Amino acid sequence: MIAKADLQTLSVDRLSDAQVLFQAGRFSSAYYLSGYSVELAIKACIAGVFQANAIPDKAFVNAVYSHKLDELLGIAGLKTKLAEDMRDDAALSVGWGIASKWREDSRYKLWDQFAAESIINSIADEKHGVLQWLKRHW
Repeated sequence: MIAKADLQTLSVDRLSDAQVLFQAGRFSSAYYLSGYSVELAIKACIAGVFQANAIPDKAFVNAVYSHKLDELLGIAGLKTKLAEDMRDDAALSVGWGIASKWREDSRYKLWDQFAAESIINSIADEKHGVLQWLKRHW
């Protein structure tokens, strides 16, 4: 079992790790970890959906173990809210467009500096970044 606060910490830490790796020229690892930070942030949002003193539906629990960002966003109940906010914030929309392309199997691919920088910036932007948006909902 992992606590919501731990997921939040891990999310922020993985993005920081990605930024350090990027600065060291480790673009593929930076790409992977930055996307993983989004997965952890969405899972922190999902942790808030669980109800105390209730056994959750087995299908719901199994779905939480997905690594597909768009599916996880739906499980967290945030798809509609993100769509609304993206209509008002073009930078967030572009950022989600970049970040949502991340996949668990990204770790098996080589990513160049441009791809790594794009995903990190889309996630880390202090005003319009995907992680900043998720933090407002966890």
